[in-house]
Amino acid sequence: MGETSTSINSEATSHSTVQIVGQILGSDQEIKLKVERADTLLEVMQKVANHFGKELLPNETNPLDRLHIVNKAGQVEPAIQDLAQIVEDFIHDEHQKRFGVELVLAFRVNARWSVAPKPSMSPREILALPEINLDYQSYTLYRLNSAEPLPLDIATNVTRGSAFEAQKDGKYGCRSRHS
Repeated sequence: MGETSTSINSEATSHSTVQIVGQILGSDQEIKLKVERADTLLEVMQKVANHFGKELLPNETNPLDRLHIVNKAGQVEPAIQDLAQIVEDFIHDEHQKRFGVELVLAFRVNARWSVAPKPSMSPREILALPEINLDYQSYTLYRLNSAEPLPLDIATNVTRGSAFEAQKDGKYGCRSRHS
């Protein structure tokens, strides 16, 4: 059911696949991969990330990470918005066969995922991100599994995959404001 014959001749196989070059942006390593022409660009992204042992965040089916074309001059083009496109429809020339996966600073607060615009942010900035959207006067931010609240206006490192907890306890809202 849904299986294809394994006795396809080599000519048919070569026409059903295309060779691409993939890399994780910021790394000098590249990999040549054969992908199916019917694969989606999301599947291309998953294959490149998996080859390099990288996990797409927050998950492989709806990543915040981005897929780019790397042009012949080595410049990274804007992120591809429609990852549901299939390879056959997307690749129109040889220069569209070089893909770069951008691993963003994806992190979460409770179950809400966001991309950090910078590697160091204060809890006030984190809570104000549109995807997080929690009032700093009503929520206290903690590192996951920590009972120590993070100071509201002191920057903390945000790394890829970081997890924070926001507790609605009014602690920040009750603090006296000396600064």
